[in-house]
Amino acid sequence: MGRRRFWLRLYVGAVMVAGAAGLIGVASQWGALDLELWELGFCLALAGVLDLMVVPLAGGGGVAASFAVLFAALLVLGAGPTAWVAALAMLWSEGVVRRKPLGKVGFNAAHSVLSLLAAGFVYRALGGEVGKLELAWERLWAMGAVVGAAGALWLLESGWVTLAVVLERGSLPGSGAQLWRRLRASLGGMLVLDGALASVGLLLALLYQSRWQLAGEAGWSPAEGLFLGTMVLIPCGLLYYAYRLQGHLQEVYAHSLRTLGALMEAKVEGSQPGHGARVGKLAAALAEQLDLPPTRVDQIRYAGYLHDIGKVGVPSSLLNRSRDQFAGEPEPLRLHPEIGAAILSPVHFLQPAAQIVLAHHERWDGLGYPQGCSQTDIPLGARLLALANAYVGMTHSSASPPLTPHQAISRLRQAAGSRFDPHLLQTLTGVLLEFGEVEPTSVGAAELARR
Repeated sequence: MGRRRFWLRLYVGAVMVAGAAGLIGVASQWGALDLELWELGFCLALAGVLDLMVVPLAGGGGVAASFAVLFAALLVLGAGPTAWVAALAMLWSEGVVRRKPLGKVGFNAAHSVLSLLAAGFVYRALGGEVGKLELAWERLWAMGAVVGAAGALWLLESGWVTLAVVLERGSLPGSGAQLWRRLRASLGGMLVLDGALASVGLLLALLYQSRWQLAGEAGWSPAEGLFLGTMVLIPCGLLYYAYRLQGHLQEVYAHSLRTLGALMEAKVEGSQPGHGARVGKLAAALAEQLDLPPTRVDQIRYAGYLHDIGKVGVPSSLLNRSRDQFAGEPEPLRLHPEIGAAILSPVHFLQPAAQIVLAHHERWDGLGYPQGCSQTDIPLGARLLALANAYVGMTHSSASPPLTPHQAISRLRQAAGSRFDPHLLQTLTGVLLEFGEVEPTSVGAAELARR
């Protein structure tokens, strides 16, 4: 734990120092910039408001709608002024309004500054000129600089946060494979949203360049300027609303499936109330520990909620049995994974979960059911679900005295290599350590804490 905090604090401190140095460096160039105060104030006001519109991502973190305004400012004002706008807007939105810890605010502001400065360098290196965007066919090649700057900003904004998360979870430098898996998952979640915001930012930049033609000889009145600012907020706000609505729908799906699992447990004799919710939570946490993409994590969670739904087709006389996870099962009861998969498969978005439900009673040694798959032929989600199901069944049993987490881990270790994937036991121990269910002195946890 101490080494984990050391590397995380060292990284956060280094980013904050580099961000501050970047701001100081570009401040020395202000005398050569032809900028008016209202331009910076306008961008700062828009960025400050849009910084409050954060779309949460499935894998953690989020994307602020201010990405559009900052990208537009990068193209028409340059990287230096935009970096200052980003830092001040974040200090206001996160530090003053949301009252986040100062260290987190400083880190977020610093990595945004560094990302913008690097994206500005990429834009210039690819031939882009600040304040001189053109969409003419004969100069369409110049749009490569815009795309390159957007791509650099997208990659860097994902990378800074991803590395912090990896270090926070205890992976020390050298864990390149884990860093790449988490970065890939983070990039996938941000690609569509950042791409849409970058497109809006490009349109805002073109609008800004044409402001004098749009205003005419009389120029902008204060009321017209306020109207323009309001119009700028509309597309960003609509994108924010659309993605927030999508996230809300995903929460509704998850809640509905959890409720369906609870109803099944209430109706099926022998079912343990809350079993599916606990299995889904633990299985999803195991998947997150392995840095699986958010969509796969969700499917594993859904499968956990509904893994026993096939028991509705099993005679009730066979369901009121011992909850011992290692006891043999009557042949009719072995049909419940196939019945459950058949129930879920017609629902299009649950088809991946249906395959996990189908295989969650397969064994690593090939002696499971219904298909007798072995080792890595068993889907990873099903292997995670089997482990979570067994642990929850042993520690939350009502038909027999429940085991302690320490006892359950010891028993699972005895079945590793025969019933369960032996490589996943360390993952389970790590998750239980994060949940606070085991202490670092428990079986396997001390080894994890030293990593």
